[in-house]
Amino acid sequence: MDTFQDSATLALDTLTVALRPYVRECLEETFGDDWLETARASFKNDRTYGNLPVNIEEWDAHALLSVMWDQWNAVFRQHLSLFERSLVAELRAFRNRWAHQKAFSFDDTYHLLDSVQRLLSRIDADLTARLGEIKFDLLRDEFGEAINAQAREAENLRERWVTAFVYFMCGSILVYLIPITFAHTLGELRWALATAVAMCFGYLIYKRIRHRPVQVGPHECRRCRRIIYGTNCPYCTRNTSFESDEFIGAEGDSAVQTLVRPGKPR
Repeated sequence: MDTFQDSATLALDTLTVALRPYVRECLEETFGDDWLETARASFKNDRTYGNLPVNIEEWDAHALLSVMWDQWNAVFRQHLSLFERSLVAELRAFRNRWAHQKAFSFDDTYHLLDSVQRLLSRIDADLTARLGEIKFDLLRDEFGEAINAQAREAENLRERWVTAFVYFMCGSILVYLIPITFAHTLGELRWALATAVAMCFGYLIYKRIRHRPVQVGPHECRRCRRIIYGTNCPYCTRNTSFESDEFIGAEGDSAVQTLVRPGKPR
């Protein structure tokens, strides 16, 4: 199961649910009973969406965002700002990427969630809290492993120093007692024995302090659930960069077309 893809799906589903009543309300306010025909005119060259259902509950995110983009000047600029217009453009690109089953990275997924939350904050404030929870879960999953690794390392460091202190105390006691205990039996050799014991305990203390337990080995990737042998999963770290033609602006919009290369929608 792809955690990023699942989060992207949930974000787009939430966006779709919120946009359906909002888009219809705005279109009816401007065009009245002709709102559906006006919306269909936004898909003159698209056979798939050229005959939109009368029931807006059957519209998907692509249809809703495309109508918002195409009817921006006539309808939606009266309710939203240019910032929300840029969010609509981004979300169209993200939706196209999701529909073509392209890989989502953590940055892509968080950006998508953030853009959906920002747009919905102007449309349906009740759903923004849900998006905030999804973003928090994504951050926790992404950085929780690193935080846990640091906590384990700190705990291991404390244990090493505690063990080293125990070695030091035991070695000090033995080095102190050997010359006294074996003064008559070993003579001058007692100092050699005490020195040898001190060196042994010193070596044990050094090895204990410098020891670093192996943190990398065969383990399950928390995203794809496959067995990996390093810190980076080769199955998850695929190319997730956007292609320039994924950001498709409205026809005649020079402000957007100057930023991206014009491309034909797939």
